[in-house]
Formats: sequence, C-alpha cells, structure tokens
Amino acid sequence: MQKNLLANTRGRVVFITGASSGIGYALCEEYLKQGWSVIGLARDISKIPSDTINNPKFKFVKTDLANFNTSRLIIDDVLKENKNIDTFILNAGIYIPDSFSDFNFNNAKATFDTNVLSIYLSLELIKKNYKLNSNHTLAIMSSTAGYKGLPKSILYGPSKAALINLAESIKSEMHNKLNVKLICPGFVETPATKVNTFKMPYLMSPNKAAKIIYDKIYKKGFEITFPFPFNSIMKFGKVLPYKLYFKITEKKFSKK
Repeated sequence: MQKNLLANTRGRVVFITGASSGIGYALCEEYLKQGWSVIGLARDISKIPSDTINNPKFKFVKTDLANFNTSRLIIDDVLKENKNIDTFILNAGIYIPDSFSDFNFNNAKATFDTNVLSIYLSLELIKKNYKLNSNHTLAIMSSTAGYKGLPKSILYGPSKAALINLAESIKSEMHNKLNVKLICPGFVETPATKVNTFKMPYLMSPNKAAKIIYDKIYKKGFEITFPFPFNSIMKFGKVLPYKLYFKITEKKFSKK
C-alpha cells in the first residue's frame, strides 16, 4: 500500500501546520520542489520568503493554533474548501526550556495548548471533513525528547511523549486503513533550539530533516527518527532500568 502513495505527485496537496519556520517551513519547500501544492498554517507570514509566498502552489493560512475558538473556524473552512488533501503533517509546536526549579503553570499551559491540544483539534476537524483511507497520510511531529524524561525538559518532553502515545494509539486502531507516521527528530536548527545554551549533538539543518522525512513518509514503517546514532542512543534510554538511567543523568547533568 505505502509504496504506491508517491507514484505521482501531480495535483497532490499537503496540509502542514507550523509552516513558517524550522522543519515546518523546510517541509513546505521540499514538497513544493517535488511538485506538490502546499497549504501551510502558521501565525506569522513575515517569516516566509516572498518567492514562496508568490508560488502559485503555496497557500498560506494565518492562524494561532493555540487560540482554539478562532483556529477551529479557520481550519474547518480550509478543509471544507480543499477536499483533495492527500497528506496531513501536524507539526506545530513551541519549546520553552523550563526546569522543575523555574517552570510555571502558564508556560505549561502554553506548551500543551500548542504541542498537544492543537493536534487533537486538527485531528477532530480532519476526521469531520475527510473520510480517511489508505490513500491518506497522517504524520504527527514528536521528538526524541519524548522517549524519556530529561533534565530541563519538564514541559517540552512530556508534551512530545504525549504525541508519541497518540500516534501509537491511532496506528493501533487504523493499521493499514491509513498511512500513520510518527516523526521523532533529534536536534534540528530551528528558532526553538537556538535558545539552548548546551552543545547539541548531531545538530542537523531543517532542510536535511525535511528531505529525510519526505523520503520516508510514503514508505513502509511507522516511525521516522533521525539522526543516527543519536536517535538510537535516546531510544536505548527507554529500556534502561530507572536506577541506571537516573545515575547517568545525574552524572551528566549535575555539573552546571
């Protein structure tokens, strides 16, 4: 089934949230290069280069996905007007690098509103407007940070862990009735990662990340994760006994 999804890109349409920067915008560029029409949702059109804005195959939709009352109406209208969307990539997310010692509820709410609840809202509206089948692709953008609890990731990590569980749940229900993809990148050069003060191993450009995603999203398999070996190291942490895992994190992060 999945091998045939990329047979012909002529007339194909992709719906991408968080489309103005980072992986989201790089995915817009990659899909346009591959001949797709792109519907990109984001808050700020000023971040998108004019050549992309002027591309007749690109449609920008301005919305703050965390403003649920407004975004519900906007997304619903977009989906009603575009009944030929093949691929939905739910990518929107924010990163607030809080730790247990300094986080606050407002930052937690902002993180989960954008990273988790906006995904659920988009899913509800997609299901309302589309009878999803094996010709459709639904991709949810999570992160390797969702594999295991990490220091100074008290907000971002749990929100991405929720998305991993969400994608797994959808896949376990839909199986081959829908091409469900979970995307878990490592460190990618985005506005979010620029705030990090520590060295980010295997840091990757968003364009390279987008190429990897496009190359794998219509092939067999459920999870798209990269870069190697960082993703494997992070995944290995999932199976470590807690005693050993916490000893490693204590040793690595105890020094400021």
